[in-house]
Amino acid sequence: MNYEQAFEALNERDFATAALLLEKAAQETGYHSDIINHAYTLALYHTGNKARLADVAFRVGDSLAQQDPASAMDYFQRAMLAGLQPDRVRHIGEIFEHWSAPRLAVRIDSPVTRVAHVVGCILPEAADEYLRMLVLSLKQQGIQSAVFTTEWAASWFFNSEAVPQSQPVTLDADVRIASVDGDFLQRAERIADAIRSSGIQIAFFHGNLSEQITARVAAMRPAPVQINVSHGAEMDADLFDGRIHLSLSGLEMTRFGDLPSEWIPVACDVETRLQMSEPLTRPAIGLESASTVSATFGELRDAAGSGYLRAVSEVMKRFPKHFHLFAGTGNVRAVRSHLHSEGVLPRVRFLGDAGNVAPLLEVIDIYLASFPNSGGRAILEAMGAGKPAIVLKSLPDSKSDSGAELVGIRELTAPGEANYIDIADRLLRDPALRARQGQAVRDRFRAEFRPARLGERYKAFLASVVRA
Repeated sequence: MNYEQAFEALNERDFATAALLLEKAAQETGYHSDIINHAYTLALYHTGNKARLADVAFRVGDSLAQQDPASAMDYFQRAMLAGLQPDRVRHIGEIFEHWSAPRLAVRIDSPVTRVAHVVGCILPEAADEYLRMLVLSLKQQGIQSAVFTTEWAASWFFNSEAVPQSQPVTLDADVRIASVDGDFLQRAERIADAIRSSGIQIAFFHGNLSEQITARVAAMRPAPVQINVSHGAEMDADLFDGRIHLSLSGLEMTRFGDLPSEWIPVACDVETRLQMSEPLTRPAIGLESASTVSATFGELRDAAGSGYLRAVSEVMKRFPKHFHLFAGTGNVRAVRSHLHSEGVLPRVRFLGDAGNVAPLLEVIDIYLASFPNSGGRAILEAMGAGKPAIVLKSLPDSKSDSGAELVGIRELTAPGEANYIDIADRLLRDPALRARQGQAVRDRFRAEFRPARLGERYKAFLASVVRA
């Protein structure tokens, strides 16, 4: 076929036509043409055909793994981005295990005073709050941090601009932003060399196999002791000496149960922000007529589920003077449509991206966690402010964020949708019960989720790994 037509369609951003023509070209060349494979997967990415992108990119990457590891990693990352079946993810993990350098028997200095954190990138956004709190909390435990970025998504097939994505942030740590020059292997080698040169003996890898450069650095074993910190999916490759899971469900589902592993939950600095914020009042946001107020924070797509919206609507129908607040980013259309059909929309307020929700917490009486994705940070903010947070208990094999493991209070954890509504009903009818449960969640927050607990738990875990 005439390949010029395919590339012309791609250049003109007619991705649907380009994908059809490039698929034929890829088949004709047996998926052996670098130019066509790149163009074809780029077209699939822009058309949103994730299933086809995952399949093609995985097969191309697998064919390159032996003779061209750098290109294989590039295509594996394309496949992971699109969503890959667990058996194929595991296959990629086995390739990294084959590439892995041998473990080194090195005596670790005790006590540990320096650690490295390997992260994809750092941005001045809420996603990096965890890292900020962690390095500060570790410093309070006498442990200094160095942060090495991998810039895994910079200078890549859908983001070709050759500049790092990381931006200046306030971190109490030595930050090394990676160069994006060269292929995936060259980039990984420079990061590994930097970690080795630092002399740091323990490195935390905050990422999974979807960040192929991060995984390759781990396979090179630049630090004698390496720990994977799972912020969602763990890195499915045997490259580590220990694993930290931010969710209890992640710990329970790990394939690496023979390694030192621990659930160290997220932390939240809401108490500090509450002290520094001027609280809002109900009249200030037009809620003068409200007898009680509930809220849900975070991505609106997590609140768009029909079961959750049914529950919110039923609560509002039972209490004609009850109002509900949504604060978060996303398209409000689906949420508004459902609430309008239930006749409760006039008592709902959409506040958009509120950023720091601390000033809003004084306004609400209870927090209604969305389900099945509950958003852990928002639940902790409510708990830290002493607001009872109602959560739906996730199924045992669920990979969704489980608010139940954070709230940890039976009376606020609903086994089903009807129970969720009943818990809200009881709390809204009984101010004394609200006060008792509010104190219970505040006590749990202070015992488990203050930022200082991160450093304490990491230090204790390090001690167990080094002894092992």
